[in-house]
Amino acid sequence: MSSTLYLGLEGVIFARRRAARLSRCPLENPSALPLPLLHRLSRIADEYLDLTIVINSWLVPDYGYRGVLNLLPAPIASKTVGATMQGNRSHRRLSTLPRLEILRADIRRRNPSHLLIVDSCSSAVPYEYLPQTVLVNDTSELAATQYAEIILDILDCATRVQSTENLVL
Repeated sequence: MSSTLYLGLEGVIFARRRAARLSRCPLENPSALPLPLLHRLSRIADEYLDLTIVINSWLVPDYGYRGVLNLLPAPIASKTVGATMQGNRSHRRLSTLPRLEILRADIRRRNPSHLLIVDSCSSAVPYEYLPQTVLVNDTSELAATQYAEIILDILDCATRVQSTENLVL
């Protein structure tokens, strides 16, 4: 059994974009604005072989799923199995559901055995998943190290639970 990481990108591994953006303005390239947690998450993705990643970000409708994968480092991109939103730019603002409901529906659809949510927006996380959530609200190097340790603790706990379940079987 694997762990599934639902990964918000803005404010977690890439700097947040301006809130108001005119549709005719060119999109900012998020890879030009990486945050310290990006490199730590890459190492975590390398270390945890059974980890799968699902992108939960408005960048997917803006850049397309493949475009977002191309922005990510190889260890993260290779573990990414999908996204909570469609990658067609024409659907960008047609969704009437908040990101919280989109995430909740995706978790229900995928039904992961163990999940972890890493996001910078508390309003995008369903309350029932808060115990499995790392909310990123500080982009400093020190905070990135602390967030990585919390993520590792949660993944290690899931690994121990999986090992125990295998022993019982």
